[in-house]
Amino acid sequence: MITPSSPLPLKSIAGALLFSVLLGPVGLLYSSFWGGVVMIIAMIVALSSHTYFVATLVWLGCCIWSVGAVEHYNKKLLKAKF
Repeated sequence: MITPSSPLPLKSIAGALLFSVLLGPVGLLYSSFWGGVVMIIAMIVALSSHTYFVATLVWLGCCIWSVGAVEHYNKKLLKAKF
């Protein structure tokens, strides 16, 4: 049972999506550290090769990845607590 003295440190899906929409790969670091690192490298490669369409896809991928990572984190945490 969840007691007020020990709240679960769940991550916010809305917060993760907001961070990733506004900050892209850097915002993904909130949801998934290694996902953020991978996408920062992918964004550097896409922008250095002047493929802005690919950079846009990487940015959208960050948004999708962040929501999935937070859902996975929250499910894993709830499963471990109960």
